[in-house]
Amino acid sequence: MAGPCGPSRGQHRALFYEDQSEFVDDVGAFALQGLRVGDHVLAAVTPRKRSWIEGVLGDEAAEVEFLDADSLYERHGVMFRELLGSLARHSTSGGGTLRVIAEQALEVRQPAEIRDYLRYEAAANVAYADHDVSVLCPYDAARLPTKLLESALETHPEVLGGGETRRNERFVDPVAFLRRRGEIPAAPADVARHPIEHPDDVPVLRAGVAAQARAAGLNRLSVEELTYAVGEVVTNALVHGRAPRRVWSGVAGDRFVCQVEDSGPGLRDPLAGYLSPDPLRPGGRGLWLARQLCDLVEIASDEAGTSVSLQMRRPAAA
Repeated sequence: MAGPCGPSRGQHRALFYEDQSEFVDDVGAFALQGLRVGDHVLAAVTPRKRSWIEGVLGDEAAEVEFLDADSLYERHGVMFRELLGSLARHSTSGGGTLRVIAEQALEVRQPAEIRDYLRYEAAANVAYADHDVSVLCPYDAARLPTKLLESALETHPEVLGGGETRRNERFVDPVAFLRRRGEIPAAPADVARHPIEHPDDVPVLRAGVAAQARAAGLNRLSVEELTYAVGEVVTNALVHGRAPRRVWSGVAGDRFVCQVEDSGPGLRDPLAGYLSPDPLRPGGRGLWLARQLCDLVEIASDEAGTSVSLQMRRPAAA
C-alpha cells in the first residue's frame, strides 16, 4: 500500500499456519533473518508460542525482546499505543528494521474483541507506512473460524507461507475496511435514553454513569476511567454532532456499557482515535483517550449519525 507521501516503508504480513511445525518454520526463519542482519526482533506472543520460538532459535532467542501477549492485548488501544511507541523509539535509534511478531490468543476472545482487533489490524497499515518495520501476524488456521481468517486477509497487504512472501490480492484499503466494519451491539430492549443538549449536562451524566458502574461491580479505577471517557465522547457529540443527542448506560452481559448517540453527519475520518493525536494540532484526542481508558470502544457512524459504545468488563462475581 502507499503511505501519505508515497510507497509504504513498512511491511505487514499475515501467516496462516496449521500446526506447530508450520509456525516455527516461518516464524523462526523470519526472526533469524532479522537477527543475522542486525534487526531488532520483538515478539508479542503467548507463553506457549514463546517456548516454540525459543526452541527453534536456541541461544539466539536471548536477543529477542519478548512481550506477554495476554497482558499486552488486554486493551487494544493500549497495545497499539505501546507498539507505536516502540516504532518511534526505534526510528530515532537508527538500528535497522524493527521486526515484530504479533499474535494473541484470539480463540479465547469475545466476538466484539475480535472485531476490534481486526479494525486495529487495518489501521496499523497506515501507521506502519512511515517506519522501517516488518510485522508478521500469525493466525492459527486450524483453530480460528473461517470468517475471522477471511477478515485477516483483508487487513494484510502480504501473506507469508512456506518461506515465501506473496502479495495479497484480497487486501482492502484500511479506510474502506473501517467504514464497512463499524458496528456496535444492540441496546437492551428496555433501556432508557437520556438527552444531552448542553455542556452543563455532562457532569450530571458522569455522576449517574459512575453510580451505575459501581452498582454493576466495577472497581474504583475502572469507574474513573469510564466516566472520564464518557465526558470526552459526550463533549465530542456536543461539539461535532447534532440533536437529538442521547446516552444510555447499563449492564449488557459480562460488560458495563455506556453508549453515546448523536444525529450529526458522522465521522469524516474512520481512523479517528486509532492513531496518536498530533500534539501540534488542537482536538482529535477524545476518541483516542477513550480507547486508552476503556476495555473496548466500538463505533457505528454514517450520514444519519454516530453511536459510540464504551465498554468495561465486569468482575466475574459481579
